[in-house]
Amino acid sequence: MLRRLHVATIRGIKMNTATPTRPEFHGTIDRLREIRPRIAASLERLDLPEGGPHQQTFARLLQELDSFSASSRHDVQAAVLANMFEVVARGDAEDYAETALLSQTWGKRIAQVQNEFEDQLGIAPNRPYTTAAILRLARGEHIRGVLTDAGHTAADAERIAAECGKVALRLLLEGVDGANPVPLPDSPELLRLIVEKRGVSVWRALLANIAANPFGPEARQLTELAHEAELPPVALVVEACTRAYRKRIEVAERLEVSREIRRLVAISGCSQRRFAAHIGTSASRLSTYVNGLVTPSATLMVRIRWAAAELTPSMAERSRLAS
Repeated sequence: MLRRLHVATIRGIKMNTATPTRPEFHGTIDRLREIRPRIAASLERLDLPEGGPHQQTFARLLQELDSFSASSRHDVQAAVLANMFEVVARGDAEDYAETALLSQTWGKRIAQVQNEFEDQLGIAPNRPYTTAAILRLARGEHIRGVLTDAGHTAADAERIAAECGKVALRLLLEGVDGANPVPLPDSPELLRLIVEKRGVSVWRALLANIAANPFGPEARQLTELAHEAELPPVALVVEACTRAYRKRIEVAERLEVSREIRRLVAISGCSQRRFAAHIGTSASRLSTYVNGLVTPSATLMVRIRWAAAELTPSMAERSRLAS
């Protein structure tokens, strides 16, 4: 469905008669149109007031896009950077539909590129565009309204808004560093001040407490503060962040367990079939443990360790076998 919407979006861009960009940008857009016509057409219909807040960034963006080669890697980067700017500077139905399509096509990769926006364009380190993009993409009700007003069905608007919300969360979490948390606010008023007046760098530093230990008390404390501050969207973000980081840790733990099982089977000197029989399971079941597809219970893990110790040849045996 989103791909059909994308075709309609492209047609809409070609038919759009909005005021084009200022003349000094036309040369760069003409060059851009040669290898990335869809991006050029979308940027060309931006109506940015002279001296407005986005003019300087727009000039830098065009300069950056003009330097990109005609490669698939730069195609993705160009599409994501242009779309992020358009979401912040314009934010119409086509921009949100494009964000959703990019997300469905490239997944987490677009958040990685979005997070490089300010660094790529040499913008101040307080990350105003990243902050603005997260805020815009997280406004599900507003996005649904923009889309339905533009003629999208309610179902399509719901899907696109949900995908945009997913992008906002991924972009927020992309720069969270669990090694550099800041102290949690000690009052609902302070949390509200941080959320409303500070930018993404401070938000990420708060969430770093959860990244450092998503099973600790900080997640619950921050959620409770958000509810006390009457900021339910913040509570939802904290809960989503907690789930995401718990999942990452659980995946890492499963991989660690599978590595340990492989090590124990290897030092036993047995085939997986023989080792499986020794612990009372099938070779296929042991294979799921070895490959990390299934995590054994704690009691079975104890049995695997015991079996490895019992089956591993002694030093004398190894010397006899080697001779």
